[in-house]
Amino acid sequence: MSSLYIVIPAYNESENIEKTIDQWYQVVERHNDEGKSRLVIINDGSKDNTYELLQKCAATRPLLIPLDKPNGGLSSARNLGMKEASGEYILFLDSDDYLDL
Repeated sequence: MSSLYIVIPAYNESENIEKTIDQWYQVVERHNDEGKSRLVIINDGSKDNTYELLQKCAATRPLLIPLDKPNGGLSSARNLGMKEASGEYILFLDSDDYLDL
């Protein structure tokens, strides 16, 4: 099975971030047969406790990589996630957990 990196920028998402992690972490787990898939969430300088929640969740989810950076906008957060991602497949999502299929 191929490796998958899901990259999610987050800014002031303390109300949604745990739900987002719960939703997408299970996808990463299902696609982790080779042990190389990850959920990467980049805190983009949030003024709330988004990063603290990311760290708390990462303590019990080894496939979650929380990153923190000063606010620079969506593109700079995605670029940082892209540098971290080494999967064969990389999926970019938004932190509001909305995906219109």
